[in-house]
Amino acid sequence: MSFVIRRQLSTIIPPKIASAKNLGSNPNAKRMAEVVSFYKKLPTGPAPAAKKAINPLARYRAAYFDGDNASGKPLVHLAIAVIILGYTWEYQTHLKHHKDH
Repeated sequence: MSFVIRRQLSTIIPPKIASAKNLGSNPNAKRMAEVVSFYKKLPTGPAPAAKKAINPLARYRAAYFDGDNASGKPLVHLAIAVIILGYTWEYQTHLKHHKDH
């Protein structure tokens, strides 16, 4: 049981604390040094700003899906588009033939 507890505690130590020089002559020290160097190379700070959207679909996605302004408006837009396209299709295939009766 103590092995399990030690194993769980060893996974929560961040790489900067568990550096290779703190581990002594452990054979895993080289691997830990590689992990620490990997984490040091990662970029820090906020992510760079996204590029300005060019086409209409990308602008629509930026307006309604991405970031803090995500909302349910695209579902309303989809419902309106289905109603308009469905009525247009019905009119062209069926309703215009019976409008004089």
